Amino acid sequence: MFVAAIFALSLLLVWADWQMWKRYLRPLSSAWCRVAGGSLLIAANLLPYIAVAMMWLGDMPTMVPMMWLLTIYTILAVSRLALYAGIFSITNYYAKWAVGIALCTIVAWVLIVGVVRTRKELKVEQTEIFSSRLPESFDGYRIAFFSDLHIGSMTSAEAMCRNVVGVVNSLDADLVVFGGDLVNARYDELTPELQAILGGISSRDGVVAVLGNHDTGVYVKDTVALPIEENTRLVKERIEAMGWRIIDDATVPIARGGDTITLTGIGFSRELLEHRHSANVADSLDLQPIYKGVPSDRFNISVSHMPQLWRKISSLGYGDLVLSGHVHSMQMKMSLGKWRFSPAQLMYDEWSGHYTERASHLYITDGVGSVGFHLRLGAPPEITLLTLRRRE
Repeated sequence: MFVAAIFALSLLLVWADWQMWKRYLRPLSSAWCRVAGGSLLIAANLLPYIAVAMMWLGDMPTMVPMMWLLTIYTILAVSRLALYAGIFSITNYYAKWAVGIALCTIVAWVLIVGVVRTRKELKVEQTEIFSSRLPESFDGYRIAFFSDLHIGSMTSAEAMCRNVVGVVNSLDADLVVFGGDLVNARYDELTPELQAILGGISSRDGVVAVLGNHDTGVYVKDTVALPIEENTRLVKERIEAMGWRIIDDATVPIARGGDTITLTGIGFSRELLEHRHSANVADSLDLQPIYKGVPSDRFNISVSHMPQLWRKISSLGYGDLVLSGHVHSMQMKMSLGKWRFSPAQLMYDEWSGHYTERASHLYITDGVGSVGFHLRLGAPPEITLLTLRRRE
């Protein structure tokens, strides 16, 4: 549905550009102005195709410039539509251009702020998770949760990672959880310098992590030189060298006082990789083997990069709290009181923030990095502090 919406929007833009050409550019007396105007419109519409060609023909060094092309295309496309909304809907010549240019300027300014400011400003979200199943010793237990760094698509990876480490450590958490997609495609994006920086994250119960779809190597171009399995192994090796503990289709106990809760990490099976963006991926997925032997009478935290697994986990009697990333709110979100909107709603039922159903809680972070374009609009990079509370 989301892809169909993007395709429809691109067709609308081409139609609007054609109208602009017919009404205002073709009648110009200057041939140079006609050619220049028409060429600019054509070039603007070709930008995403050039970016896609770079992605398929190039390798990771082309990721950042490819995303810049898509960023420029997005700004030009949405701003142009705002201009056309003014000049096509108003009959008075001077009023239409005044309104159109004003709308175009406002929209462009908002998008540019999303590029130069919002995508770089880490925001700390705080929420409390209440549960009658939580042991008394864990009342007030603090979890710092972040996800989706996508290091290979960052423009200033070392600066951003230092910022992340500083914010996470300032939260004085009992446990730090990373929700997957540390790299964007290849293991070697996680350089020794970045390993040293991220290895500085600390908490009383350490740092645990799961893998995301980007960590597996599914986006590597030359899988002969670097097979998916080998990329996954090397990503794990570099993550563990930082002192983080990878929980891959396994469960570990967390003890406090005389009480114990469990933490389960959901790994990335081949089936998950094939249907990673499907809302119905959990329908045929068997998660029972992952929870085999896990006591169902204990409070359980499950970390799944993909939030689509929440209800499947809950149906098995686990996942008092499920932590997920993956969606990013598609890096565009609008909020007004309790009302929220994001293009992510076209693909996912749950896409950002805190959800509850019966006794189970789901929290989806908007992530830290960017994919597709260097832009975050209303969805700044997020680190979440979750405090567990016992409810009698």
